[in-house]
Amino acid sequence: MTSIVNPDYQYYKKLEGTWKDSNGSCEAVLNSAAGIEIRYASGKLASSYGVTDAMQLRLNQGGMMLGMMAAAYTVHDGEEIKIHLNNGVVYEGEKAISRVSEAWYGNGELHLEIMDLFDGHTDNIVLTRVKEDEVPLAEGEYQCSCGYRGEVGRFCPNCGRRCTKTGTRGA
Repeated sequence: MTSIVNPDYQYYKKLEGTWKDSNGSCEAVLNSAAGIEIRYASGKLASSYGVTDAMQLRLNQGGMMLGMMAAAYTVHDGEEIKIHLNNGVVYEGEKAISRVSEAWYGNGELHLEIMDLFDGHTDNIVLTRVKEDEVPLAEGEYQCSCGYRGEVGRFCPNCGRRCTKTGTRGA
């Protein structure tokens, strides 16, 4: 059986975890299986998400095909990963109250632009990762720089990099 490596797995692993803003009004929980939950004010969003490397966005804009009508995306200063939510609506019960119109990661921070659906005002929210106690590696377990953690042979099954004998990927 052949397994297919997800080239974006490293981004999902980088984003995985709990993120909060400084005043506690917003919390986001992302998992490496492309699931996201956002709690904002009194509402909640639960969705799946996709990622795009911001460098790839820059390259794609320079080489768009002629005749193709596409809205150009403005890459934010420091943006490393663009996050695409499959459903960006924040609900309070059954009522839609706001929408996440932009989501991106850069410089160790998660950025959300949330628009109120009633009055149209927009909040730009910056979230930082909640520090969790690091779980030590089990015997025979490796952790690669791409985010993969688990059993390996000589190479990481996610990215193909050579793994060292110390349990982490070498330089």
